[in-house]
Amino acid sequence: MWFVRGMVFLALLFALVYFFVTNSGQSVDINLFGKQYLGVSMYWVVVVSFMIGFGTAVVLALVREVNLQRGMSRLRKLIRDKDRELADLRTLPLREDGSAAFEAKDGDLE
Repeated sequence: MWFVRGMVFLALLFALVYFFVTNSGQSVDINLFGKQYLGVSMYWVVVVSFMIGFGTAVVLALVREVNLQRGMSRLRKLIRDKDRELADLRTLPLREDGSAAFEAKDGDLE
């Protein structure tokens, strides 16, 4: 599998180098937020676009990861509280008639 991944990476790398070599003399005019940039090399347009896209993807992935970690932490705390409650119920003393010494109050069983 690593061989196939390596070959795909090499093919993409060669395609990228070919793209840069064939378009090295190309320049474009960019109108960005009302400001004009004349004669910008195609190389810089591709590199800056890639970096903006990569940065956006990283920020979105970090936000999602933080939300997932926070949710997992909340669920771990809930499990720990439930385990503690279960352990307390298992060690509840019994009365002489065999029933638990716990008397339900209004709202306990809801």
